[in-house]
Amino acid sequence: MHLYSPALVLLLLVACSGSDPSTLRKEGNEALGKGDYKGALSKFESAISGLDPQHPEYLRIDLGRIQALCHVDPARARTAFLELAKAMPAKVGENDYSLICSRLLDVGATLDAIDVMKAGHDRFPESSTMKAMVKAVEEAAAREATPEALNKLKGLGYAGG
Repeated sequence: MHLYSPALVLLLLVACSGSDPSTLRKEGNEALGKGDYKGALSKFESAISGLDPQHPEYLRIDLGRIQALCHVDPARARTAFLELAKAMPAKVGENDYSLICSRLLDVGATLDAIDVMKAGHDRFPESSTMKAMVKAVEEAAAREATPEALNKLKGLGYAGG
């Protein structure tokens, strides 16, 4: 009969519980893919809780969290993404700006998408990805029933107004 130390048993329980960041990220992505945005948000928030920003999974987890937030609380998603981009400018690229902007447009959060688009366009002004993003935001603003988004674009110097 083998006797296992309590520390080893605890380690095994933790390892099997699915609470490591990679497993939680995968579960969050699965929930995101199924349209379970609140469930995805919960998984991503658990995964990132206490995780060092230098951890190799941090950026992917936080981007997943922000994608879920786009559906749950678009304004909070915008703020979280812009804070992430400011904190990790070398790691957050033009495709990340485009992804979050697109998700915000998907849920009809055009005003929030404008802020992400502007930040991405300011950071990567010559990027074809950013130019396409500007066009997508302008088209979304033009489709809206109110002029608020078009007025915001015009105020920022974009052709949308």
